[in-house]
Amino acid sequence: MKTGELIFRLANELIPVESNAVSKRLNRALIVGLTASMALLVVLYGIRSDMPELILTTTFWVRLAFPMATLATAMKLAARLGRPGAPLKLAWFAVALPFMTMLLVATLILLATPPGYRLQLMLGTTWRVTTANVVLLSLPSLAAVMQAMKGLAPTRLVLAGAGAGLLAGAQGLLVYSLYCSEMSVPFWGIWYVLAIVITTGIGAAVAPVYLRW
Repeated sequence: MKTGELIFRLANELIPVESNAVSKRLNRALIVGLTASMALLVVLYGIRSDMPELILTTTFWVRLAFPMATLATAMKLAARLGRPGAPLKLAWFAVALPFMTMLLVATLILLATPPGYRLQLMLGTTWRVTTANVVLLSLPSLAAVMQAMKGLAPTRLVLAGAGAGLLAGAQGLLVYSLYCSEMSVPFWGIWYVLAIVITTGIGAAVAPVYLRW
């Protein structure tokens, strides 16, 4: 086959790329992961009996702000990591903002709290299980997002896996926040952040094998 004929055949079979194809693929993965995580939450932990009253409290919505902000910024980062050569500096900075804000507020609250009560604010009553629960609820989303990322064109595999883990961890935390009873910002700043860091690490660890072309 001549070169000109080969080029003609390849060009003749081109299919237009769907608008926002990367974001749509990741959104579909998040919907699948969210459905599975919600089902897992109900099966393992049930539904809180005080949920109607809890929804009316300001603290409940403040707690949701962190995973929602992280989810939004991680989505942008993951979309960029799924495309070769996409710029990342602003995306990484945007991802860091919710974490820096959370840690700053938690630090200020601890500094304003008498020393004898600081440990209680950091540990709450569920510190032994919170991080593990969030990671567990993140696994369905992690599997779905990694599968979506595999269908894209990531060239920085470790970073792409980290982005997928960050996105999944934020969604897992969002689901767990609907159940968690802890209302202390220092608690969130330690155990919630740790959970997302772990899911990010899991994604980065499996990516070189799973996302390999």
